[in-house]
Formats: sequence, C-alpha cells, structure tokens
Amino acid sequence: MKSLVYYGPQDLRLEERPIPSPKKGEVLVKIHAVSVCGSDLGAYRLPEVSDRWAPPLVLGHEFSGEIAALGEGVENFKLGQAVTANPILYCGECYYCKRGLINLCTHRQSLGTSIGGAAQDGAMQEYMTIRASALIPLMEGVSYVQGSLLEPLAVSLVAARNGDFGDGERVAIIGAGPIGLMILNFLKSSGNKEVYISDLLPSRLQKAKQMGADKTISGRDDMVQAIKDLTDGIGVDRVIIAAGAPGVMESAIKMVRSGGRIVLVALIHHKAEMDLFPVVARQISILGSYMFTNEMQDVMQLIADKKINVDGLVSSIYPLKDGKKIFNLLCGPTCNKVKIILTND
Repeated sequence: MKSLVYYGPQDLRLEERPIPSPKKGEVLVKIHAVSVCGSDLGAYRLPEVSDRWAPPLVLGHEFSGEIAALGEGVENFKLGQAVTANPILYCGECYYCKRGLINLCTHRQSLGTSIGGAAQDGAMQEYMTIRASALIPLMEGVSYVQGSLLEPLAVSLVAARNGDFGDGERVAIIGAGPIGLMILNFLKSSGNKEVYISDLLPSRLQKAKQMGADKTISGRDDMVQAIKDLTDGIGVDRVIIAAGAPGVMESAIKMVRSGGRIVLVALIHHKAEMDLFPVVARQISILGSYMFTNEMQDVMQLIADKKINVDGLVSSIYPLKDGKKIFNLLCGPTCNKVKIILTND
C-alpha cells in the first residue's frame, strides 16, 4: 500500500508499505478520504522536529473509510461498513475519562501524532489499523468526504457552543480559516445571532459572506474600531479566537463587552503579555475550547438531517500521491483553500 510518511519539517515521502493486519480488538480500515488539518500543516512547517510529531510518522486524523478486516474479538462491526473514528485514544480510567472528559485524558494518545510518547500512524495511507472502540459508523446519507470532516466540525461545534448567550447575541470570530468558517456555519444555523468575522485573505472573507456572515472585516483594518462601530461602542457578547496571531488576546479584550466571554479555540503557541485589570474590572470570562467528547455524533446527525451543509467547505480533492505538493500549496502565504481532501478512490 501507499503511505505518505512524515520525516520532519518539509519532508514528506510517498512510500510502499505492507498492508497491516489488525490485532485483537482492532480493525483494518481502507481509507477513502482524509482531510488535511492545520495541525498536520503545523508539523510540516515547523523549524525543527517536535515531540508531538516524532518521525517517521503517518499524519492524518480527519478521515473516513470502510472496514476491510476484523481483528479477534471485534463485534458489532462488519466488513464493508463505512466508518470514521474519534482520533482521541483515551485511556478510559483516569480522573477525566471517568467524568466523560475524554479530551482532557491524562494518558491519551492521538492518531497521526506521537502525543503520549507513542507514535500512532494516521490516515494518510491506503489502509490503517485502529482499535475498534474508536470507530464511529457513518449514518446513511453521509458521504466519505463528509465523514472526513466530522472531526474538525466537532471541534468547531464545541467552540460555537462554549459560552453561548443564546438568541440575539452578537459574536466576533477572529480567523476565517476552516475552523472559523465551521464555527460561523454552526452559529448561523443555531438561532438568531449576528456574526462578524475577520481575516487577512479576501477569498476567505468572500466565503464567509456566502456562508451568512453579517459583516466581514479585513484583518488589515482596525477590527477593534469596526466592532465598536457595529455595536454602538458596547462590544460583542462573545469573541471566538480561531486564529492565533500575536496580539489577538489584547484585541479580543477590547472587542468584547463588559460581562462578555472570550473563547480560545486556536492552538496558540506564543506567550502573551496582557493587562488583566479589565478582565476583572469588566467581568470578562476567558474560556479554553479543546477538542470534543461525543460531538462527532451530533455533527453527523445534523448533516444527515440536512440541518447544516458542509460541502462548500471542501475546496479541492486530490489523490494521496500528490500529498507533498498539496502540503506545499497549503503552506503558501497566499493560499486561499479552505479544506483539501486526499483520497485513495
């Protein structure tokens, strides 16, 4: 089988590997579609190797496929069944797992990473083995491409729900990349909300308009002043940070109203100095939003019921063999793609 193997920053190689056999409690999945995540790109563009992605490693945790073989003891699944999987390989025994907070598992590993100290090859290959307990069957009417989007959609649904004030709220989203646009999608489909969104790329802002944004703001403009003008100087109820540019927290504090909430979903790696006085004096809440628990099922139900349309998020579909070229494209400074799918079909 073909595998797209990560050997370090800027180093992806298409290799031939033997098709693995599922062990006890595992299944073999034939991959049909794998979505390229921003974290995959992050590993590729790093200046040096990170412990989070220790090579050699097959990236890819947003995927769908069909069951090609069952390991010993696997029940309730069948050959040819369409599936995706929760990439959070949680322990099920720690303090957080026992409370249903699998995203905070202290011993978790994760597909397509070396989180937890052990490399777990991901889905950028023709076949992969995975523990059966992680599998999620695709509902009837949900395509393989849609199935490969369930993981980032679940991340976005959780962020859209965090700190929700209900109907009538005004929300600013910083960043109109894949996660920001998915959050916009959920906010506009969940009730009477006014949503403003900012980005540097005009093409992304155009996509946001198509998806129902009430106002798009160029990142080169004074976003703080634009939000003040749109809200009669009060500020928005929530700011959702979906892009981690320097200075973003300071801007968010200035944009949110007193008593409002700031939701951080972007994985920001830099340190920030900020004045905490207004956080207290204006009673601002800052919420972290990390991964999800069972929301992949919620999202899939919304797609199956046609309550959300996610097909417009997919910019292009390419064969797996073009993987390195696609990573270079997506890492370009002016890339206007939203979501790219690699496929073995």
